[in-house]
Amino acid sequence: MRFRKKGLLIAFVSFSLFAACKDKPLQSNDETVGLEISAPARAIYSGASLQLTAMATLQNGTANDVTPNVTWSIQPGKVGRINSSGLFTANNNAVGIETARADYKGQSATFQIDVTKRATALVIWPVTSKVEAGGTLRFAAIAEYQDFSHEYVTDKVAWSLTPGAAATIDNAGILHANAGAAGTETVTGIFQSLTMKSQIEVQPQFVSSIELITIPAGTFTMGDNNGSNNEKPAHEVELAAFAIGKYEVTNEQYARYLTDAYAAGEILYESTLVSGRVGPFAARIYTRLRGSSEFPDNFINAVQTGNEVEFFAVPGFEKYPVVRLNWYGAAAFCAFYGYRLPTEAEWEKACRGGRQNAYGTADGTMTHDLANYQGIEGRDTFAGLAPAGSFPPNPYGLYDMSGNAAEFVFDAYDANFYASSPRQNPLGPGPALVLAPLPGGLAIWRGGAWIHSSNFCRAALRGVIDDQADHNLLGAAVVGFRVARSL
Repeated sequence: MRFRKKGLLIAFVSFSLFAACKDKPLQSNDETVGLEISAPARAIYSGASLQLTAMATLQNGTANDVTPNVTWSIQPGKVGRINSSGLFTANNNAVGIETARADYKGQSATFQIDVTKRATALVIWPVTSKVEAGGTLRFAAIAEYQDFSHEYVTDKVAWSLTPGAAATIDNAGILHANAGAAGTETVTGIFQSLTMKSQIEVQPQFVSSIELITIPAGTFTMGDNNGSNNEKPAHEVELAAFAIGKYEVTNEQYARYLTDAYAAGEILYESTLVSGRVGPFAARIYTRLRGSSEFPDNFINAVQTGNEVEFFAVPGFEKYPVVRLNWYGAAAFCAFYGYRLPTEAEWEKACRGGRQNAYGTADGTMTHDLANYQGIEGRDTFAGLAPAGSFPPNPYGLYDMSGNAAEFVFDAYDANFYASSPRQNPLGPGPALVLAPLPGGLAIWRGGAWIHSSNFCRAALRGVIDDQADHNLLGAAVVGFRVARSL
């Protein structure tokens, strides 16, 4: 009996050890040996959600989705939250870095999430434009965020074309028109949850709605050592070929822009003031329709019917240069249609007519038979502005480069810029893409106006004006602009 009991005891212990080894093996092929978190993106905007996935790696090399079974947490938890299914939601109006953590069967993993600002408005420029077959057109995208800040997001936008038969568009927002193609393309830009569209006409040969003159590539001497200090030193500049408006932009053309821009939701019109609604110049005044005592009231007027506003030039002033606007109003016009303001160097080269002329007139001299400036004499019978093109063109075929209306250029102002200016294609001291305000708060005008003496109409003279000038002041009612275009 003792032997039998001892045998039963040994058998029971052996069975128990076998069972224990079977239920809790020391090493098994299905043991979790690793954990990894993945997601469609590492950055989301405030208010948005991001689904995280947790994958467990097993001893046998396989991977299992264990997202619902892990314990989720985040650190520091200030700009977002995560639920038990791994769905991360960024808090509204919050930005910052959150680190998500997953814990599962002794394994842990982390995933860093960058919460960025949420855009509330998106603009793509140009809104409507034309491009020649075989040519290119560069788009810019500008986002406005919840905190009312602005940013160029061109390289962050998802670009596409419909129908895509006449052109293609790349990730940098550059449209490439197919050789020999013609037709209309719709450009779509998507950023975060926002979508904007632009209409582009591909033409066999480029025909601009604004008459342009091509200025050939080459060098010229910019500045004047005998002029004011901000015109010194005279220096050689080399420019690529470009196109520039044959005439100053007129009231008729600017009124058409205001109508188009209002319909596109890009401007606001309140109590005679027109301002940017979206884009890089949002909340900046563009123009004031009410005139000063020196001019007939309202060169441009407006009629509002319900939610629609139509702007128009006052009869008799359609062909006069538009002047009651500031730098932002001029730059926005250009960008809307796929143009730009000429750089200061481009403007001066165009003014000199390829002959290093001192004035932008037919023969480089300044007389009342050649330009509209201070006083009345000879052909100059105008006490104020004259219709665009009332005097002979300069050697490049450009009208009113000296006198009539002064003209905004692209560059921000720096009195000493010439001393360090690049030789090739200078853009001035500011950024290539401007977000309001204009650096330094000063815009440059060139060419002089009807109210100025001949000295102020010289090709080299650099005039300055507040970028947000009060348009009731006479000084702000003499500056207009003409468009330019890169080739």
